Amino acid sequence: MSNPEVRRNIMILSLCVALSASAMSLIFTVAAVIGYSLATDKSLSTLPVAFMMIAMMAMTAPSAMVMAKFGRRFGFWMGAGIAMMGAVSGMGAVYYGNFWLLCVACACIGAGNAIAMQYRFAAAEAAPAEFRARAISYTMLGGLASAFIGPNLASFARNWFETVPFLGTFVALIGLQILLVIAIGQLRLPDMRGRVHDEPARPLKTVLGQPAVMVAIFAGALGYAVMSFVMTATPLAILDCDYAFGDAAFIIQWHVVGMYAPGFFTGNLIKRFGALKIIQVGALLNFACLAVGLSGQDLMGNFWISLVLLGIAWNFMFVGATTFLTENYRPSEQARVQAINEFAVFGTVAVASLSAGSIYAGSGWVTLLYSAAVPVGLVLVIVAGYAIRRKTQTV
Repeated sequence: MSNPEVRRNIMILSLCVALSASAMSLIFTVAAVIGYSLATDKSLSTLPVAFMMIAMMAMTAPSAMVMAKFGRRFGFWMGAGIAMMGAVSGMGAVYYGNFWLLCVACACIGAGNAIAMQYRFAAAEAAPAEFRARAISYTMLGGLASAFIGPNLASFARNWFETVPFLGTFVALIGLQILLVIAIGQLRLPDMRGRVHDEPARPLKTVLGQPAVMVAIFAGALGYAVMSFVMTATPLAILDCDYAFGDAAFIIQWHVVGMYAPGFFTGNLIKRFGALKIIQVGALLNFACLAVGLSGQDLMGNFWISLVLLGIAWNFMFVGATTFLTENYRPSEQARVQAINEFAVFGTVAVASLSAGSIYAGSGWVTLLYSAAVPVGLVLVIVAGYAIRRKTQTV
């Protein structure tokens, strides 16, 4: 990464990830808890998180089209503005005690985050091909700061207004979005609009017909869904064990550390061993996470270790899948393929987030963890099957 412009863009994109991920870790820390307090039917406590993920899914295609027409920076600004609207709606939700307004707030925040998830693709476009995996990994590394900003800010700000718990949380969220708008303004990304590519775009059916593309999409979607499924229910499980809200925030904080700290080396691991092997290691780490979670409910011995492992597993699977995806489409096809990938990822995550609330309320923490093992096993089967098939064809 000798090009100063590339270094500068990666650093700013990493800062943008830090701010946007802080907003998301803040919301994940409080959303299920606020939802539980406001919902008449407690099985709907994670519905606001599901709304957030559904909105992320719905925004993928429109955001790709907006960025293709108006550029990355404009699109990122739009995302911050939508998230800011969500923060204002969240203030109204907790002030008036309105559960459905909370769902609207989370939907806006999710729509804004769908656009923020494009930072990793912007990093891939701004870096030379040989540095792409590390550019994505270094950009995602910015989320490490969110481990300390988001949950701590959620805990610190929730009592800013003594008569309305959590009102300050949404005020803090507005501040994060203002800082994000300023950071986005410093980006100098290559303008991809109207670029003539050496290779024309193929029909979408042809692109999606490639097993490699489908493997990348499945691995990214299921890996993210398992992470969201377990993480969404974790604060509820911790509070039901009579631990304090601060304990839940602490566990989520270290989970986010696990999500982003591997950014120091994930790119190098992918370059050395290949994206597919890193995805498989991530799936195995997910199994380890579930095993630790099933062995007890001690705050540090079970919840802490399990959630850190869950975060590392997500990083390996998500960065690995993203890298593998970018290796298997042409530059002229990126907008459509990225939109479809994000739609699949956040559609799956939306189902997982909604299921987490109903499964936890109906059957409990142990059943929820056993349920998470199914998609993890499916990823291992899909990736291993593809790897064997590819190895056979090259012999």
